[in-house]
Amino acid sequence: MSRIRVSDSISKIYCFLFFAVFIFDNSVQAQFTVEGTVFDGSSNEILAGATIKSSNPYTKALSDSEGKFLITVPKKDTLYISYPEYEEQKIFVTEDTVLTVYIFPEQIYIEFDNTLLITGRAIHLKLPAPLMQIFTEHLQRDPDISITPALNRVSGVFMHSGALNTNRITIRGIGNRSPFSTTKIRAYLDNIPLTSGDGETTIEDIDMGLIQQVDVWKGPTASIYGAGLGGMIHLKTETNTPNISEIRSSLTLGSYGLLRNVSEVSYSDPNQKFQLGFKFNTTQSDGYRENNSYLRKGGSIIAKLDSDKYGKTTFIGNIIALKAFIPSSLNEEDYLQNPQKAAFTWGSIMGFEENDKYLFGLSHAVDLHNFDEHILMNKTSLFTSGRDSYESRPFNILDEKSTTIGLRSSFELTSKNAKTAKFPLLSLGVEIFKENYDWQTFQTLEGIQGELLSDNKEVRRYMNLFLQSYLSINENLTLFSGINFNSTNYQYDDLLKSGGIDKSGEYTFEGILSPHIGINYQFNYNLALFATVSHGFSPPSLAETLAPDGTINPAIAPETGWNFELGSRGRINSRFTYELTAYTMHINDLLVAERISEDQFVGLNAGKTEHNGIELFLEYQALNSTNLSLTPFLTYTYSDYVFKEFLDDGNDFSGNELTGTPPHQLDAGLDMSFKFGMYTHLNYRFIDAFPMRDDNSIYSDAYEVVNLKIGYKRTISRFEIDFSFGVQNVLDEQYASMILINAGSFGGNAPRYYYPGLPRNYFTSLSISYNFQ
Repeated sequence: MSRIRVSDSISKIYCFLFFAVFIFDNSVQAQFTVEGTVFDGSSNEILAGATIKSSNPYTKALSDSEGKFLITVPKKDTLYISYPEYEEQKIFVTEDTVLTVYIFPEQIYIEFDNTLLITGRAIHLKLPAPLMQIFTEHLQRDPDISITPALNRVSGVFMHSGALNTNRITIRGIGNRSPFSTTKIRAYLDNIPLTSGDGETTIEDIDMGLIQQVDVWKGPTASIYGAGLGGMIHLKTETNTPNISEIRSSLTLGSYGLLRNVSEVSYSDPNQKFQLGFKFNTTQSDGYRENNSYLRKGGSIIAKLDSDKYGKTTFIGNIIALKAFIPSSLNEEDYLQNPQKAAFTWGSIMGFEENDKYLFGLSHAVDLHNFDEHILMNKTSLFTSGRDSYESRPFNILDEKSTTIGLRSSFELTSKNAKTAKFPLLSLGVEIFKENYDWQTFQTLEGIQGELLSDNKEVRRYMNLFLQSYLSINENLTLFSGINFNSTNYQYDDLLKSGGIDKSGEYTFEGILSPHIGINYQFNYNLALFATVSHGFSPPSLAETLAPDGTINPAIAPETGWNFELGSRGRINSRFTYELTAYTMHINDLLVAERISEDQFVGLNAGKTEHNGIELFLEYQALNSTNLSLTPFLTYTYSDYVFKEFLDDGNDFSGNELTGTPPHQLDAGLDMSFKFGMYTHLNYRFIDAFPMRDDNSIYSDAYEVVNLKIGYKRTISRFEIDFSFGVQNVLDEQYASMILINAGSFGGNAPRYYYPGLPRNYFTSLSISYNFQ
């Protein structure tokens, strides 16, 4: 394929101005106290936010920003010092004392010639479920523009990205039939649902500056968050350490007019009881293609109040204003010869979308009772979100408004032992969700709004009841089980009644019960085996329940399926960390969205699919000296997905490969950091060819992409400076970053399958923070 011209490199010069003052005093007085400092035993860095607990009576304290703590305990008592993803340390105290405490990451460590060698990455050896976690350091491998690269490094996940505002996430092949968005996968920001009432998710709207951790549950195993066929993506704002008082600003400049700024101010009181943070972000780009400019502005607030007596209260608010022009997909000729071009119909009217969104959540967690070894607690969240959207399209103009309100509450029994407290021993709860969705379509007069074509109102309701347990049968055997009950209802009102026909109606799906059970056996500190059996479902959207005449089709049914998998986690030779999983998933009542016009899709249950796959994660700590850290990693996904039974409009596609999923997907990389502050992230990605049509007549092209980021990070007094430079698509590969499967052909035009990926492009970023503590 021909190579593409690269735009001029970055030539802008920028600077930062910081000003803010926080003055506070920390004074704690107590009798009969134990004080001390907590350090990371592998790096000697202080650990802020470590938990120090006494056993009798139960009291706790947190280490402050300098790693120091002060706790009142009876004499002759045991202290438990813990930290997320670290080994718990136990210390027996008999009198007032001052301690220096070293705790180590959950890794193999051996003594050799009086030198402590730390090897391997923290993994959940006792969890019988396919969970992969993306931590802050993994997100920082890429420019903080999009979550796409980080998610694509998770085996089993494939995120198409046609533009910053056009994405589709699939997990184990689930969701690949959605044309322009993510479906059949649940997503949350903390405990606030990001998935709409009809099952659509747009996590790309959440700014990367707000995300500190991402949990990816693959397959229908996270019962407490529904039983989606594909799984669940949980974006978390909480970090392993409490927020310290600081001001931070970062600026990123890149090819094609990319400019991004994130500014934040955070405050934490000395006792870590109150935390408050504000973040403001702006991301804009001229875009690589015609009609491709993008502008998103947002702000967020996170407030946390922690009371030993009344529990922990968290408030999160997020507001987004977005305007993005839409170049749409291209046919093969334009994709190969002129990929910068916009689709003619979209470019001629300068099609765009404009969204204003908000999300607010208030949650409270409180300990209801302290037992000898366990804590019973309640977590309750109230949330609301809204969207006001306007989209100018070649075939009509869409005006949408939605408001959502919901509640999520659970009772959890948790162990006081930090090693077994990663997951509640027992969770019982409910999630209730109601969305009012109003939408209108208008005639378009070359992009100018014309007469009203339709006026519609939908009310979407669902309820999830869930029960989940995580039990250690003995030292080696762990049982992870759950059950989810879902009730979904759509009510549709046709307010226009065009032609005198009222298409209004109501559709309620029968309640679906989805169980899962997993068992894990940990042979030793280095090896664990697990097996899982789980059931999941995916209800059709209201649009998919409509017949061609617009009336509700009562025969449409949710997709359902069973997932069976066997896996192993562990470490080899103390330096390798691995996870290997093999699974088979059988889907019934496959939902097919048949496109009957440019603006109308009709759903039908067309058959069955079988998803067989192997997923591998491997990390090797090649070097971890005092001066240099060198860690290569690899994730690999093998997907053998086929239509078992598939009849579509008289065509029998049974036995064909499933559309839209590459059979081989590999990501490999190298993380390197030096003690003096320099670091490098190198990433290689390979995507195999896959069928773009159900009849397997056309395949995409395989491609490979290499990305590189080099940076320097240094702390000078209270300032922290992080400067980086990167090249995306180093090899200047021409590839399609998103494929529209089964693309239709209208007006005699060639079908448009391809969203071109960016050619070689550059970015540079500077972040400066000032710590007031």
